[in-house]
Amino acid sequence: MHLDLKTPISAAGILSIIASLGTIVSSLCTPKFLRVLGTGKLVAYSIALTAIASLGYGFADSFNILCLWAIPMGIGAGAVDVAMNNFAAIYLESKHTNWLHASWGIGATLGPSLLSFSILTGNGWRGSYEYVAASLTAIFVLILISLPLWKKTEARGGLSENVTIPTNSENAKAASPGNTPRTAAPPDNNANNAPHISIREALHVPGMKLSFLTFFFYSALEISTSLWCGTYLIACGFKPEIGAFIVSLMFASVMIGRIASGFFAIKFTDHRLIYAGIFIVAAGCLVLSLPLPLWMQPVCICLLGLGCAPVYPSLIHATPARFGESLSSQAISIQLAGSYIGSILMPPAFGLVAAKFTVHLWPISLSIFVGLLLLCVCLLDYVTHKKLNKSYARERVIDILHTVSMETLKRERRIQRRLRNRQKKR
Repeated sequence: MHLDLKTPISAAGILSIIASLGTIVSSLCTPKFLRVLGTGKLVAYSIALTAIASLGYGFADSFNILCLWAIPMGIGAGAVDVAMNNFAAIYLESKHTNWLHASWGIGATLGPSLLSFSILTGNGWRGSYEYVAASLTAIFVLILISLPLWKKTEARGGLSENVTIPTNSENAKAASPGNTPRTAAPPDNNANNAPHISIREALHVPGMKLSFLTFFFYSALEISTSLWCGTYLIACGFKPEIGAFIVSLMFASVMIGRIASGFFAIKFTDHRLIYAGIFIVAAGCLVLSLPLPLWMQPVCICLLGLGCAPVYPSLIHATPARFGESLSSQAISIQLAGSYIGSILMPPAFGLVAAKFTVHLWPISLSIFVGLLLLCVCLLDYVTHKKLNKSYARERVIDILHTVSMETLKRERRIQRRLRNRQKKR
C-alpha cells in the first residue's frame, strides 16, 4: 500500500490515529443516536458507513484521500462497538457476551487471510478492501431483514427486569445462581423510557470515572501485549518468524479463552471471571519476569492471552448491574472511550521507554498495568458495592429458597413414607 501511494510505511500510524479519534468521538455520541434510532437501525447504518469507507480505501489514489476515508471508518466502528456491547450487556447472557467478543479473533484471523488471497489472485491490496466492503454489505442486508427481532428484544426489556424470585421448588431450581442469565441489577426502568442524561452528567455518577480508568488500563495491557510481544521475543533470542508465530498464538489464546469463558459464565458470575482473568495475567507477568528457560516464554505469552480473555467481556456485561440499564449506554460509551485512549497512548509510551532503556522492561510495564487494573477494579467494586450486593443478595435468596424447598419436599416425602409403613403394619 505505502509503495503504491508513495508514502512512508510510518504513515500507517497516522491512519490509525485518525480512525481511533473518530472512534472515540463516535462512542461518546452514540447514546444519543441509540435513543433515537434503537440498536438495530444504528448498527445497520454504522455498518453501511464502514462498508462505504472500506470501498473508499480500495479506490483511494492518494494518502490524503485515505485519511479522509479513515474518519467515517472510525465513526462507524465506534458506533457499532458501543451499540453492540450495550445490547449484549442488557439483553444477552454473559456467555453470549464472551462468545461475541471471541468472534473478534475470527475477524482478526480472516483479515490477513483476505489480504493474502487478494494479492495471490492479482487484485492487490485494493481488492482486500473490496472483499471487506462486500462482506459488510451482506451483514448490513441481514441486519435490515432482522430489524423486527431487534425491536422485539428491546421492547421486552433487559434481563434484570425478567429475573423474579420463585415461589416453588421447580421455579427455584430454574432460577438458581447457576442458571440465572446474569448477575442482574435490581429492576430498573427500561433504558429506552428512562430520562436521558449527557455523558458529562454521567461522569458524575459514582464509579463512572473509575470505570473509565479500568478500561484504560485494560486496553493498555492488552494492546501493549500484542504490539510489543514480538519485539520482546526477538530481543530474547527468538527468530523473527518464530516470534510472529508466538504472537499469533497469543491472539488464538484470547479467542479460545473467550470461548471457554462463555461456558464458565454459565456457572460463575462476571465478578469472579474478572478477578480470575486478572490473576492469570498477573501470574503470566510474574513468570515472564523471572530468568527462566527460553521455551517458557511462549507459555507465559499464551497465559497472558488466556487471562485477558474473560476480563473485557465480563466488565462490559457487568455494566448494567453496576450502573443500571438507564445509564448502561452512557457507561459503555465512557468505558470504550477509555479503552481507545489507553490503546492509543500507552503502547507508544512504552516505545519511548524501550528506546531510551531496553525492551526487556516490557514484563515490568505489563505488571504495572495489571496492578493498576486490579486496583481500579477493586475500587470500582467498592464504590458500586451496594448495587452488586443487592444483585448478589438476590441470587443468594433464590439459592436459599431452592435449598429450603428441596429440604421441605424431602421431609414431606419421609413423613408420607412413615405414614404408609404404619398403615401397612396395621
